[in-house]
Amino acid sequence: MKDPALLMLLERLLWPVPRVRWEAARSLAGLIREENGEAISGLLGWLKGRRLESEALLALGVIDAFDLGRHFEFEDVASAIKAPSHLSDLILKSNFPTARGLSRFRYKISPAEDAFLPNAVGVLFDRYRNTGIPPIFSHFLRRLDRETNFSFTDRWRHDWRRLQATHRRPAPQFPGFFAASDRFRRGHFQCGQGELLISAYLRTLAYASIRGYIPHAVAEDNARLAFALNRRLADLEPIERPDWTRNLLPCTKMDARKLALALWAHADNTSEPDEAPIALRVVDTDANDFVEFDITLAIGPAGFSTGPAQAQSPNLVVASEHPGEMAGMVGEDAIISPISVTSPRTMIQGVAPYDLGYIHTETALNIRLASPEVFQTSASVECDRSEIRLESKESVLSRWYHWYADWEPTTSLGLDTAICSLTIVDKGALEGFLASRGLEHARLVKIRRGERSDTFREPAVDSHSYWA
Repeated sequence: MKDPALLMLLERLLWPVPRVRWEAARSLAGLIREENGEAISGLLGWLKGRRLESEALLALGVIDAFDLGRHFEFEDVASAIKAPSHLSDLILKSNFPTARGLSRFRYKISPAEDAFLPNAVGVLFDRYRNTGIPPIFSHFLRRLDRETNFSFTDRWRHDWRRLQATHRRPAPQFPGFFAASDRFRRGHFQCGQGELLISAYLRTLAYASIRGYIPHAVAEDNARLAFALNRRLADLEPIERPDWTRNLLPCTKMDARKLALALWAHADNTSEPDEAPIALRVVDTDANDFVEFDITLAIGPAGFSTGPAQAQSPNLVVASEHPGEMAGMVGEDAIISPISVTSPRTMIQGVAPYDLGYIHTETALNIRLASPEVFQTSASVECDRSEIRLESKESVLSRWYHWYADWEPTTSLGLDTAICSLTIVDKGALEGFLASRGLEHARLVKIRRGERSDTFREPAVDSHSYWA
């Protein structure tokens, strides 16, 4: 392989910024879909060079999440995997009907002897196992600790120590390269310790399965946490940032409430005639300051909007019908358990896939659609390249699409994410629901503004909420 651009794309799969990994995977998938032979052989060659289970899953994730199995031969992919795991085998079986010879005895098992590590290095496991990767990994292993007579957490530590000794990774450092040495910025990064921790997690499941502490199926199910990419969600792209969401910072100093109304009006004008906005999140930033508008439609009993500006939000709903994909039915219990609206509650609900894919975590946890619980309906989540939809009774109940506010690898310390979004709902369904229930509705407006005089100070964040 001689194409330097392709080499760069492949190496960007290991870039610490998740969105860069995502865009690199998307670009590789585009080349492979065009039957680019060098991209196909290049991905296989890159996979062959991976010695950590988590890194092998990045290459396999490109094949799986973008549904590229038809462009590869099973034997070529299987022989290129040098760090197999329960999850890599699951991906092979999902993408290649002819998959065979996937014995669990292929999995790498750490030697029994404890690895010698200096104390300053050995403490990294406990320091980063809940921060270098999501804490749900620790939660799953603690649950297995309780359900078996085997200490999965101790074995995880043992496997990490062996990997740290043979595939040394440093302690995470402040990402000065991405933050320009500005200590008051934050970002989502995948560090080298994260790769070791996930690989050790998979080796722990392999060991426990081979030794008979848990069935193969249980190990495989727990291994799903290590998905890097989610099918369908992987193809989702942000829309171009709307012009009406730009240059907001100067305006907020004059009349933020008037600006919030103007933003909602713009969202309404950009919606289709038979649709209406139900939630809007807009962010604008510069080097030192930021402003965030989060506006959601809420319902409640008569007179609720004269009270405190706060509303309960329904719990996150998971699209779990098709594990590994952002698709499937949600809200099946909604029509069985009618809601009682005795206090204000928002009309939107967070929707996420069962297997997030850690590269997508920031995006997946910001998806908001009309609430099946509130609208008392079951619906199907559908995802394409520009939007995520909630389809009910052969019509689109709600749509969500997103954009970035001048996206950079880091954001202000007071800002969780630069992802902005608009959620819309079928206007007839909205009006019918409100009329049938006799409920009042109002917009809950939350405005957060962060300001600082220079990059050597933490931003002062001012927040306020009100009904509109």
